[in-house]
Amino acid sequence: MMEEDAPIITALDLGSSLIKVVIGRLVGEHEIEIIGTGVYPSNGIKNGSIVNVETTTKSIVEAFGDAELMAGQEVTTVVVNVSGKSVHGFNEKGIIAVTNRERIVSESDIMRVVEAAQAVHVPNDQQIIHVLTKEFKVDDQINIKDPIGMTGVRLEAEVHIVSCGNTSLNNIDRCVEQAGLIQMDRVISSLASSEAILTSGEKDLGTAVVDIGAGVSDIIIYVDGGIAFSSVVPFGGFHITSDLSIGLKTTTETAEILKKRYGHTIIDQVDPTEKLEIPSISGRPSRSVFRQELVEILEPRVREILEMIDHELVRSGFKSSLAGGVILTGGTSLLQGIDTLAEEVFRLSVGRAKPAGLSGLVDKISTPEYATAIGLIKYSSKIQDLEQRNIHSNSEKDGWMKKVRRWMENNL
Repeated sequence: MMEEDAPIITALDLGSSLIKVVIGRLVGEHEIEIIGTGVYPSNGIKNGSIVNVETTTKSIVEAFGDAELMAGQEVTTVVVNVSGKSVHGFNEKGIIAVTNRERIVSESDIMRVVEAAQAVHVPNDQQIIHVLTKEFKVDDQINIKDPIGMTGVRLEAEVHIVSCGNTSLNNIDRCVEQAGLIQMDRVISSLASSEAILTSGEKDLGTAVVDIGAGVSDIIIYVDGGIAFSSVVPFGGFHITSDLSIGLKTTTETAEILKKRYGHTIIDQVDPTEKLEIPSISGRPSRSVFRQELVEILEPRVREILEMIDHELVRSGFKSSLAGGVILTGGTSLLQGIDTLAEEVFRLSVGRAKPAGLSGLVDKISTPEYATAIGLIKYSSKIQDLEQRNIHSNSEKDGWMKKVRRWMENNL
């Protein structure tokens, strides 16, 4: 049963192919009710980054108009995804002495050790957007998720820090502002996607989520329940479409349709006698080609993208810890045979996933393409829920302590 005061959360997914707007609210503990959606082509975004502010702003306004009409109400605040080549993730450690007389780890110790961990030099053209704890260590005790109340003389924190280029963030801010909206939070795409499709058990087991979108492939790795690695590969479905357009001598629009309808990554699984029609273009007559010809163009590019993703998995240093394998999501994960090809390239178990725990207007969005948007709502609802739980602090000190606790609950 839906709570009347459940806050409405609006996700803005700035994709390289489409701008997606999803309006929803939390009902129950793990279910999101979808009340409005909107989508519009994003001609102003390339490889996950905004290259034309005016065009992107127009796309945002159009997508919002459809979503608000469907929801029957206006929205003014949004949570936005961040992606692109300027996003960088790295791990850092912080170490402090537990200085109180009893040597008991407190909230203030947590804040100090996390501040020590993030006291790193970030280039002037970058800014930190996430500091996510992986684990704590108290003296010789390791793999601790919540050290508050434990006794020791030394506290160590390992955190995953994500930074993004100032230019990319400024362009997002400008588009959101010019569209008449207020930005409540920024979340990297891979973190949002993992919120939409991963269970806590999969995070504990060791699992990588690979969101293969139109312009980029976002990667995030969980080990022992914490984020151990994140990365962005600047290639995705658009590059596959581009190759098909050139190889089949047709428009990118037609190539995209053919890719979705006939695309496959395993040539042996395609009927060698099956043909498909290439529509006429520029006065030239339509023509037929064997489906295998399309796959011969498509498979090498998909393999190349998967090999680049595998390079990132190896570079992370955590590939051997992925007992849960790799979960593919994003629009390109719908390609037939891509999971089989990925297993061959990664030499790991590979599955495909779409957002779960949805109700309401779910027909169009229960697909991998909407993993980021749904994850934005789930991530933001978790933050809002924690804030509501701690909204009634009676003193400045209590409020600060609860803020630390809230940060820990959100990041552990």
